[in-house]
Amino acid sequence: MPLFMDFHKIDSDAITEDDMYKAHLRDVAVQNKHGLIYKKYYLNLPNKTAFCLIESPDKESCVESHKEAHGLGACNVIEVSREHEFLPYMGEGGQNEQDLALTLTGEIDSGFRTILLVDFLDLMENQKLTGFKIIDFIKNCKGSVIKVPSEKYMASFIDAIDALDCAQQLSRHFESSNQNSLYSIALATGRPVDEHGKNLFEETKTRVNVMSRLGFKKGIFMDLETKLSASYSKEFSKIDTEPLTILDEASYKEIEKLDEVLQKNLINSAFKSDDLSNELGLSKSQTYRKISALVEIPPNKLLSELRLIHAAKALKSGNKTVSEVAYDSGFNSPTYFTRVFRKRFKILPTVIGKSISR
Repeated sequence: MPLFMDFHKIDSDAITEDDMYKAHLRDVAVQNKHGLIYKKYYLNLPNKTAFCLIESPDKESCVESHKEAHGLGACNVIEVSREHEFLPYMGEGGQNEQDLALTLTGEIDSGFRTILLVDFLDLMENQKLTGFKIIDFIKNCKGSVIKVPSEKYMASFIDAIDALDCAQQLSRHFESSNQNSLYSIALATGRPVDEHGKNLFEETKTRVNVMSRLGFKKGIFMDLETKLSASYSKEFSKIDTEPLTILDEASYKEIEKLDEVLQKNLINSAFKSDDLSNELGLSKSQTYRKISALVEIPPNKLLSELRLIHAAKALKSGNKTVSEVAYDSGFNSPTYFTRVFRKRFKILPTVIGKSISR
């Protein structure tokens, strides 16, 4: 049968593990009637959340089963793929005699995970070889590699401190490599099923993608939830937080709005920093201060940097000419593009295409 996962908010402050087990027994009592099986449940009492893992013929059976057992349905129910979603994100794990989900180390599994996203581009070396190194770092730090349809690398970690350790190891590795490389690392911590999402860790994946796209000047972006989760570990005191950019909710919303505007207009060569100010609803001086504080470069340089990164990725793929890449990346002159590209990366764009065939 297909696999489903649901999300419940816990309203009571006084609820206990025993209360949740009794609620689980009510689910089990009606499961045969609805043709489904409650496999186990994940519990996070501090965050007042619970997630049930269910084998069911369809989503509707999950909803109706909960309604019969508790008088109301779950906040959300999503179908998940065992091989491509559940196992990569959630891991093998186990459960106790009460069907409460446990990690491989025997601790109660909250269901929450820290998602790491690495966007790396080496302009001269073999991208696949670098990818193997990234995967080794992830596995050595207890992470689970998630396949994504891009040049990026994503991983799931049960413990935020392990994800943070991995991010810093990767950052040091990239910083020690040659100058013809670009990287950004983003970390976000969240729940497997969101209130309105359709996919596993939908909101958390959105966060790391947004932070990653704007993180090439920052090294490591992470949300406040990741810092708080990592700080529970005694190993956190050993972490150098100086190189980290930690975004609270307000700062993330600003980054998200900026990313939305840039994604819509980046490859439009007529779009300038003044237009960016208008789209953000800020004055030129406000835009300068805001963007400089968030990503450490002013608006006009941010536009140029992101266009050059877009171009570098296109050149690395080897499917287009330099002129085509220039126009497709928001530059209205291949000559000007070649000049700024060489100034930024210290190589000609034509060299990248040649390096692919080596």
